[in-house]
Amino acid sequence: MPSGILRVTALLITLVLPAFTLRAGCVDSIHLNVRPVQCHGLRNGVIEIAEVFGGIYPFYYSLDGQSFSTRPLFDLLWAGEYTLYVRDSTGCLEKYPVLVPEPEELKVQISIIDTAVVSGEWFQIRAVVYPPDALLTAIEWRPPGLFAMPHELAQTVRIVEDTEFAIEIRNANNCVARDLLAVTVEKTNLYFPNAFSPSSNQDNYFTLFAGDGVSRIQVLQIFNRGGNLVYERRDFLPNDPLKGWNGRWHGHSAAAGVYAWVALVEFLDGKQRRFSGNVTLIPE
Repeated sequence: MPSGILRVTALLITLVLPAFTLRAGCVDSIHLNVRPVQCHGLRNGVIEIAEVFGGIYPFYYSLDGQSFSTRPLFDLLWAGEYTLYVRDSTGCLEKYPVLVPEPEELKVQISIIDTAVVSGEWFQIRAVVYPPDALLTAIEWRPPGLFAMPHELAQTVRIVEDTEFAIEIRNANNCVARDLLAVTVEKTNLYFPNAFSPSSNQDNYFTLFAGDGVSRIQVLQIFNRGGNLVYERRDFLPNDPLKGWNGRWHGHSAAAGVYAWVALVEFLDGKQRRFSGNVTLIPE
């Protein structure tokens, strides 16, 4: 039976290794149990000599060929290749190559398209796990309270201030991986009213109010609860109430209630950003 290093990854590895040289009266093979390192980078591998065939008892064991002991177990081992030395009571010495395996490193990385988001806007955030087929037993996002489904890898969230997101995952071997990602809230000097009344002396139109940095409103659309478009205006300047919606639809006063709006805003640097929200039409 040829000797060599057994390369497998399992909870417990049992193998029989022959001696490099077969000499009369010496150990000719050994029965080993090898426990792989639990998680990548840990130091908890085990080599246990379960049985020795041939040779004369008592037997002595070493991993460096110098310090021998009758204790047939080596624990707290790093992953890697070892040479196991076995000596019987006559001084006959044999050596065996042994590999203590370790699993692939468990990793996780938080990912979003842009780490600068608009205050209050929903955006997608997800965690990518390696290896892809890792069997996860726990997923925990932080800060708590932001996530509707905290035990999922993909999330839809919104924030109003700079936030540091964190995730911790755990696999079936109880190995842990973590990641952090800081997300900055873009400070936009924009204001969309959340309510207006056509009969008001002041707030009788709905439009965008903006400070420096905003070039124009490319489009403003307003929809009722049924999804019907009740107002649309394109390519106009902000801060002009008369260019906004006056609460009318088909020449008549629209029903009071909550309306959804969508706006495409162009900034002075040429970039465009889509905004959305709700506005309440107060009865006249």
